[in-house]
Amino acid sequence: MEPVVVIADGSPWDEEAARWARAHAELVDAEVEAHRPQDHFQAQLVVLGYQHRNGSPLGLGKHVLPAVCATFCDTVVVRGTAAALRGEHGRVTALVSGGPDDDLVLAAAADFTLRRGAVLRVLHAAPLPVLRDDLDEDHTWVLDRSTASLGGFPHTAVLVRRQPHEAINRCTDTDLLVVGPGETRACGSVTRAALHHAPCPVLVVHRPVQEERRGAPSVPAPRRPVRTPV
Repeated sequence: MEPVVVIADGSPWDEEAARWARAHAELVDAEVEAHRPQDHFQAQLVVLGYQHRNGSPLGLGKHVLPAVCATFCDTVVVRGTAAALRGEHGRVTALVSGGPDDDLVLAAAADFTLRRGAVLRVLHAAPLPVLRDDLDEDHTWVLDRSTASLGGFPHTAVLVRRQPHEAINRCTDTDLLVVGPGETRACGSVTRAALHHAPCPVLVVHRPVQEERRGAPSVPAPRRPVRTPV
């Protein structure tokens, strides 16, 4: 089995990232390896802190977006409150959009939920429309499709009429926020909002080439390790 890889650059968040990675590696019976941002390696999961050693406390470290966008496996960016870092809330939140990556988000979130003995919340954020003619737009289909995709996996489904970044800021009762990469590998605006503002660690899932050929992943089967160049 490929290892859980921690990317360390000497930032204050390296220790938190390593602690989170070790805890997760115990759950999946994997080894932990530490690498520098420029290293080449194989991994089933990449973990890094959200800050760079010389970064502003208000922004992301310079290695975060390149790592998240370049990896071909899931990536966890460690940030948030002490309670979330310690897993005290017992909740995993999957942020769904109605897009093609929702199945990956839900499968990964369900897997983490099972391994942690937590509960799963599926969250869809849709702001109220500006035009009155659009007030009747129905977003519940996103949650209905998510429920079907989960195939009976226990969860709660929540629709909030807010901007996605506002919903992300309010996830103060979750230990892990699971999001897709967005429409491009440069990371979409919602993914970037999560990386900048989430009050908990953020898991960004990716669709490896193998899964694109196989079709949608099952729930809650863990995703396979993939080769990860950074």
